[in-house]
Amino acid sequence: MSPERATYALKNMVGRGARISWEIPHARERAIERDVTTFEAERIIRSGNVVRVDTEVSGQERWRVSGSDADGRPVDVVVKPIREAVLRVVTVIRTDE
Repeated sequence: MSPERATYALKNMVGRGARISWEIPHARERAIERDVTTFEAERIIRSGNVVRVDTEVSGQERWRVSGSDADGRPVDVVVKPIREAVLRVVTVIRTDE
């Protein structure tokens, strides 16, 4: 899937009330380590654009969503769409480091 199509799918999922899941401990650890609150990361997921799509061997996609935090610093949040109801946060990346 192209990043443009993934952005469209992401916006549809968010619009239909998809849950944002932080069940992967690595995601929370990286957010804390990089000084990005879950609120900011979730705002980026809801309003950002997919800039990269990676496909795992299993066929599952990971979407890299780009945006910025409250201070304007660039942040990417990697999510894995689970069916059409859940966006599982995989990691949080500061792109200015």
